[in-house]
Amino acid sequence: MAKLKCVECSATFTEREIATDALLCPSCGGRLEDDAATTENSSRKKTNSHEHQNQSSTTNKIRTHYDNLKVARNAPVEVIRAAYRTLSQKYHPDLNQSDPEAAKIMRIINAAFEVLSDPEKRRAHDEWIAKHEKATPRTETSQNQTNHTSAPNYTKIPSNKNGDFLKHIGKNWLWYALAGLTIWGLATNKPSPPPPGPKPYQATPSAPIKQAYIRPSTAPNGQPWPNSAAYIPGYQRHHTNGRSKVTVDNSQNGSEVFVKLVSIDSDKAYPVRTFYIPGHGSFTLNKVTAGSYDIRYRDLESGHLSRSEAFHLKENRTDDGVQFSNLTMTLYKVVNGNMQTYSLAEEEF
Repeated sequence: MAKLKCVECSATFTEREIATDALLCPSCGGRLEDDAATTENSSRKKTNSHEHQNQSSTTNKIRTHYDNLKVARNAPVEVIRAAYRTLSQKYHPDLNQSDPEAAKIMRIINAAFEVLSDPEKRRAHDEWIAKHEKATPRTETSQNQTNHTSAPNYTKIPSNKNGDFLKHIGKNWLWYALAGLTIWGLATNKPSPPPPGPKPYQATPSAPIKQAYIRPSTAPNGQPWPNSAAYIPGYQRHHTNGRSKVTVDNSQNGSEVFVKLVSIDSDKAYPVRTFYIPGHGSFTLNKVTAGSYDIRYRDLESGHLSRSEAFHLKENRTDDGVQFSNLTMTLYKVVNGNMQTYSLAEEEF
């Protein structure tokens, strides 16, 4: 069974952990190498150093957060998010209560997603990869060979036999499907530019999210999460003298969400309603004052923060009465969804 071994503390990780293992050892932070290659090289050095120099050898490939999420290094954020959701559903501790390794694997997946979903952290990670690959290039040497050429780090497709190729497609169908959908989406839809960034934000700060995210047992103000979609006790409600309605639709999402309706009319944005929606649920905000708003929410399963496009609620008096807005906002980008969402910094929530 293939293993990874830490060069510092000699800790090893099973074959199941290889696909989603950490870039560095979770125990001591040391670099991970292939255990079989390390053992074989060590044995050859002890028995015959000259023979080892003539045998074929390959420099170990460093593991990255891209490897942990099984995505290409140039993968767009939509593919990264889809891969994260797939792995989360497969390895989440709540769904693997009999597996003692599930929590550790989930921490590794969360750490990789936190880096790759943040443009600045991802850029720093790419620079780290380039630096280490330049310092330790992957090369192959063999007997009587004097020229050393860097081997391209491509995924090797099996031989051209039909059986092997079909097995390869069957094993990796999910990633081919994601790549195809992404290419099709980019070719058929011209993405609209994101709206201006959020204004300076004023609210009671939430508890900081650690790298290894754990679902909070209570709301940030200490109140328990409601049993169904509802306002969270302890948070004040503002802008309550209007007629407009806003329905937040979470029916396409299996995760619970902690949501805020945020007013963006003044110099500083601030929350006016704070509420909870369970997975596959929805909640309607009534008597909302006319004005400009956006929706900001935390996925309680992954900890990821998002915000919607800005939207406007209107009230117009007519001879027949008052016309007001009645808006439904769908969380996440789903078929027929009417709102685009964007990543959100912790201090803006």
